Amino acid sequence: MNVFNESDGGVDLRRPTARVAKVQLAVASLLGVFAFLCFCVLRNTWSKLYASRFARRKGLPELPTKALFAWVPVVWKIDQSDVLEYAGLDAFVFLNVFRFAIKLLTIMGVLATLVISPVRYHFTGRYDEGDDKALNFVSGWMKKSSKDKPYLWVYVGFTYVFTYLTLTLLIRQTKYVVKVRQEYLGKQNSITDRTIRLSGIPPELRDEKKLKRHIEDLNIGKVSSITICREWKPLNKLFKQRKAVLYALEEKWAEYLGPFSFSNTKQNIPVRRVRESFRLQRSGQFRDDEDHSDEDHTDGEDEHVHTDEEAEADVTHDTSTESLIDDDYRSIQEYSNRTASGQVHISEQPYNHVRPTLKTGFLGLFGKTEDAIDYYTNQLEVLDEEILRARQRHYPATPTAFITMDTAASAQMAAQAVLDPKVHHLITRLAPAPHDIIWDNIVLSRKERLFKLYSITVIIGIISVTLIVPVGYLATLLNPKTIREFWPWLADFLEQNEWARNTVSGLLPTYLFTLLNFAIPFLYVWLSSKQGFISHGDEELSAVSKNFFYIFVNLFLVFTTAGTASNYWGFLSDTTQIAYQLARSLNELSLFYVDLIVFQGLGMFPFKLLLIGSLLRFPFIRTGCKTPRDYRNLYKPPIFNFGLHLPQPILILIITIIYSVFSAKIVISGLLYFIIGYNVYKYQLMYSVVHPPHSTGQVWPIFFRRIIVGLLLFQLTMTGTLATYHDGYILAMTLIPLPLATIGVLLNFQKHYLPLSFFIALRAFYNAREEERCIANAEETIGDGAFTPVHERHSSTESTDVLTTPVQRIRSRTVDETREQNLTYAYPYLIQPLDGPWIALEGDDVVVANSEGTVRKKITLMEWE
Repeated sequence: MNVFNESDGGVDLRRPTARVAKVQLAVASLLGVFAFLCFCVLRNTWSKLYASRFARRKGLPELPTKALFAWVPVVWKIDQSDVLEYAGLDAFVFLNVFRFAIKLLTIMGVLATLVISPVRYHFTGRYDEGDDKALNFVSGWMKKSSKDKPYLWVYVGFTYVFTYLTLTLLIRQTKYVVKVRQEYLGKQNSITDRTIRLSGIPPELRDEKKLKRHIEDLNIGKVSSITICREWKPLNKLFKQRKAVLYALEEKWAEYLGPFSFSNTKQNIPVRRVRESFRLQRSGQFRDDEDHSDEDHTDGEDEHVHTDEEAEADVTHDTSTESLIDDDYRSIQEYSNRTASGQVHISEQPYNHVRPTLKTGFLGLFGKTEDAIDYYTNQLEVLDEEILRARQRHYPATPTAFITMDTAASAQMAAQAVLDPKVHHLITRLAPAPHDIIWDNIVLSRKERLFKLYSITVIIGIISVTLIVPVGYLATLLNPKTIREFWPWLADFLEQNEWARNTVSGLLPTYLFTLLNFAIPFLYVWLSSKQGFISHGDEELSAVSKNFFYIFVNLFLVFTTAGTASNYWGFLSDTTQIAYQLARSLNELSLFYVDLIVFQGLGMFPFKLLLIGSLLRFPFIRTGCKTPRDYRNLYKPPIFNFGLHLPQPILILIITIIYSVFSAKIVISGLLYFIIGYNVYKYQLMYSVVHPPHSTGQVWPIFFRRIIVGLLLFQLTMTGTLATYHDGYILAMTLIPLPLATIGVLLNFQKHYLPLSFFIALRAFYNAREEERCIANAEETIGDGAFTPVHERHSSTESTDVLTTPVQRIRSRTVDETREQNLTYAYPYLIQPLDGPWIALEGDDVVVANSEGTVRKKITLMEWE
């Protein structure tokens, strides 16, 4: 018997058997348990990687270090108020995608397990569609009359139930997210909340005074400050050159000073070598009694708020008698003591330093030999002088400006107003956060920005269309019929070898799908960064849309249809067969999607905890670290990008919704996937990663629209399934109202909820101020401790009720306010200090070498810089 022949009732190799599914479950479980145990062990050993935010955000729930698994219940109990307070609004919205999926799939799973599957089993003997007993999918029971299958009305009924359930929960969760967003942003008064971006400024208004007077004459509020963007390209180019020279100089200093143990709290700094170097270089001029403590930037995750006195102390000289020479002396004493006891680290052994040299000719191979430190120092001084002169030049103004109003309410009114009757004149938008702006793109002209936008869009479109071909053919190779067409010898081998057959039909599709979904999203994120967006938030939202389009079209629709269609290209050309073929394909691949979801949830999510990319930096990249800046960058927390992490969960949720009536196994697998994912991402966003882009929760509308698309696809699939039965068109026609209702909900969202997802209602500011006044008055009136603050009156349990939100339990300034403290919309290269090279680290301080000697500075950089 030919096992590739469906009509003979043989084994259909397009679906993995139950035994293969068990093997897949075992493989995923082993991988997941291995990764989870590795993380539990490494979490305490590598705290700088896996709990990097704990030292920067005071108040985070402390994770136990004694027991391997004691941290799990702590993370489980972290509620939404903690997420808002310590991770921010964007992280809160991201995690609410998982919360929505968990609620929806819990209800669907109960109904599918207790109602739909028992009814189907009673009439067909199959618990789920696509089980091993249902091998003759088309030729057998589906050709019978729909009148002989009363359970099909259960399909119709639960298509309505699940559509209603999804839309109801989606709207309810949207109301909740919108309310939290309005309360959260209404309580803020940061510079971002008070600033708008104005584009299309006519030439006669491209002056700060004239533009300020024009805006205030419109009676939309008073203007606090204006930054008109100018053509700063020459200055931008100088700083890029300075950066290259500075890094080269730091490498030469590191070569001269020798290797150090950069992990020590107090760095063993060979200051005598530095002193000798400056004596040779500057005739002995060396400052050994000045200890500067400048703070150039505010750490976006530092909970400590400087008082006025502390801020003043940060920008003045340290009057302490301690100097770098004293530190050097202490280090020498410690070195001597440890030498006697045999405790000297190898990196602290005496180093025979030699001044590095270089040839100034072609490729460093020819020309005069010079002292490398002197050569790059002179280059740096020349560039610094040129930068100082460039800062004094006048640069032509562009049509773009950042306008900071006196209140956030005024900025919101201005952002939603039409300021000028002429088209493309004085167009207002909310401004991105200062730290979120991509200044390299700000200085682009309109033509350059449009060229980048459209050219990259065309390139992405070409790549997406081109990828359809390999994805289609790769998926087609999984079909036994096409395997015989292309490789008859392989088909014969699979017929004779059961394990090979099970591997190709059961295990390989899951791994192939995972591999296809790994590399391309990084390409789309990189292409989005080249598209000319003015902020990282816009860039990230664009990457979410691009990557979802890729995995939805290429790795779901194309993969699904090509993996089962015997005539794939004929299927694409015959649109009348889309519903039928989609229903047939999804039924045949049901066990594949069970394996995929289980593998992604059980097997891959624990590996996300390990932060493999960052973990590999230490054994490989650490060996290439030469300078203090290299070591500083090595320990920066990983960047969390929604464009890489959000599209796949959305696709998994859509797949689960589509299969909700067909397969209880997929619904339960999806529920498990989102429960694991929710806690994995909660840990990462709270403790180990940072999310610099500032989009104020605008990822929710993207999620909303994609779920609507998934619902429409679910309804189309059910229509095609019912229509395949003889006399089944009547059942299919009963589903016609569902797409109309779904589109109506989408239009309602676009009209009423979308503005609240982008802007802040004026009422939100008023409510926030009233709440503050009420609390202050109550505290002054009672004054004896009887008054309980609002955030303590709420239960510690999480609630999704629309009437209650976790915002009132936030006990300090928000993450966004902390990040934006002391920031302005000034062009960074106009105000950035021209510091010399970093030559050593001392705890949180760096030792900077300048023309007069060494200066110790407290430079607390933003985590993502």
